[in-house]
Amino acid sequence: MRTLKYIFSIIISFIIILYLSIKISFNKQAFEVIATFLSITTGFTITSLSIIATSPFSKKLYDQENKKDNSKTLLHELVNKFKASMILFVITIGLIIFFNLFSNDYDKKSIELFQNSFILIDFLKTSILYFTILSFRSFILLFSTFSKFVIKSGQSIK
Repeated sequence: MRTLKYIFSIIISFIIILYLSIKISFNKQAFEVIATFLSITTGFTITSLSIIATSPFSKKLYDQENKKDNSKTLLHELVNKFKASMILFVITIGLIIFFNLFSNDYDKKSIELFQNSFILIDFLKTSILYFTILSFRSFILLFSTFSKFVIKSGQSIK
């Protein structure tokens, strides 16, 4: 049931963003700014992973089992959060690069989906916006997680 709610919320939010992207005209410069921000967040993620890897506190996280999954440690859980965010950032950047490869000829190309016609470029813009929102959310959560790691790491030095 939880998975069904999750899928339903993804579909509804994607439809809302599709509607907004059709009504609001986004220029390519907006996507370049998003790509720049995501490049910075990717650098932050790599740097954070480097800090985690060299921290003595990582050993303590590696020694503790994850309560939800006994086959993994807390360090595995932490690294998986960073890995998922990094994949999300790269997918979003990839979509923006793909969008920039389109010429103006594709502005009028449409696809049929569920008896509705969508302009291909609008669908791509919607995907970019959707993944951008997910990336912002992921970055905020990742930053919060890393902040907690730094604090716990500092407390363990005492």
